[in-house]
Amino acid sequence: MDRTQGEDLGYGVRVAPSVGDEVIVTSPRFDLGWQVRAGKTPGTAVLWREWPYEVVGRQPAGAGDCWTLRPWDEATAMRTVFTLDPDSVCPLGEEAVAERRGRWTRVWTLPFLPLLGMAPARLQKRWSNLWDFPAGAATWVSAIAEVLVGTLGTMQMVALAWGGDFFLPGCLRWLVVAGPVLLFSGLARMTQVAADGEPVGSPFGLPLALLLREPRRPKEESGPEVRHVDEDGGSLELVSAVHRADWDRDGILSFRGRRYRLDSTWQEGRQWVYRFNCSTDQEPGDRALQLQVPPNTPFAAPQARSAPPSLLGTALVTACVTLGPRPDQERWAEHLGIRPIWLTLVGASAELVGGVVNIGNDANRGVPLLLILDLFLVGEGLLRLAGGVLSGRPVGSIFGWILRPLYRRWL
Repeated sequence: MDRTQGEDLGYGVRVAPSVGDEVIVTSPRFDLGWQVRAGKTPGTAVLWREWPYEVVGRQPAGAGDCWTLRPWDEATAMRTVFTLDPDSVCPLGEEAVAERRGRWTRVWTLPFLPLLGMAPARLQKRWSNLWDFPAGAATWVSAIAEVLVGTLGTMQMVALAWGGDFFLPGCLRWLVVAGPVLLFSGLARMTQVAADGEPVGSPFGLPLALLLREPRRPKEESGPEVRHVDEDGGSLELVSAVHRADWDRDGILSFRGRRYRLDSTWQEGRQWVYRFNCSTDQEPGDRALQLQVPPNTPFAAPQARSAPPSLLGTALVTACVTLGPRPDQERWAEHLGIRPIWLTLVGASAELVGGVVNIGNDANRGVPLLLILDLFLVGEGLLRLAGGVLSGRPVGSIFGWILRPLYRRWL
C-alpha cells in the first residue's frame, strides 16, 4: 500500500509521513500506550499498512502524545506488534471516551454521595461498573450521615420519654421515630463496609430499588440446522445445539413437502444429531413434530402468576415483611435486591421506637395491658436487633405470623 499518503484512523488519531522514512502518529485525546526506544531496548513494534515500524520518539500533544516511528530494523526480533488501523484504535478511543464521561459524572454526583450511598448494593455496583462510581466511599459518607442524624433524633426521643420538651424544630420532629432506625442502620453499615469494603444499602434507600430493571430474558434457542438431505434416498439429518426431548419415533416431521419419521439419535460433542427417514405410512398415534424449539416454561404456582404489587403495594408488603418470619424476609429481600438483615433492622427498630414512645403515654393512662404490650415491643425489638446484628441473619417477630396471610400471595 502507498506509504506517502496520511490516514485518519478516527478518535483524533492521525498518521502522516514525515522526512525520510519516518512516520508521525498524532493522538491528542488519549495515550496509545507505546514504549519509546531506550538504549538497546527497542521501542514498540507498530505495523502500519503492512510495513513494520519502531517507536523512537514521543512528545506531548493535548491530552495525548505525538509519536515518531522509523522503519523496523530487520535484525531485531519483534516481541509484540501493535497493528495501527481503525479496528485497533477504536477500542482505545471508546475506552477514553467512557473514562472522560465517567470523570464528569463523578464530579457532578459528588454532592449527592450521602443520598446515592443509601441505594441498594446491586444498584451501587452497577453504577461502579458504568462510570466508576465510588461505591465504598458513598456507603461510608451516607452511613456517617445516618449516625449523626440518627443520634440527634434518638436524643430527642429519650428526652421526651423522660418528660422533656422538643428541642428540634418542627420540620425535624419526624426524627423522633426515624432517629433510632437511622442510628442502628448507620452503625451496622459502617461495620459491614469496614469488614469487606463492599457497598451496603440503607433501608431508607429502598425506593431507589425501582431503578433496578429486571434482567433481560434469554433468547429462545433457534431451530436445528440441516446437515444432510438425500431426497432420492429419502433421508434427512438435522443438528441441534439442545436435546430435543419433544422428538420421538411416534412423530412425523414435515420438511420441504415430504414426511419424515425419526430413525436414530446420537450426540457429537455438544451437538445432537437426528436422522429421519422418509415415511409414507400414517399411523393413528403419529403426531406432528415442529422444527422450532418449544418455549421452556418453568412451573409457577397459581398465586405466582399474578401481577407484581404496585409502588404502594410494594411499600405495604415491605412494611409487613419486616415483621415476618425469616424465610419471608429472605425471599422479599431477594426481590428488592437488598440484604435480608435490613428488613429485620427496620422492623425491630420500629418496635423498639414505638414501644419506648408509648410507654410514657400509656403509663399515665393507668392501663396495665397497654403497658405490658409496650414492654413486650421494647423487649422483642431489642432481642431481634441483637440477634440480627450478631448472626447476620433476619429474625422474625411474633406479630409477623398475624400479618403473614395479608402478604403471602406476593411471595
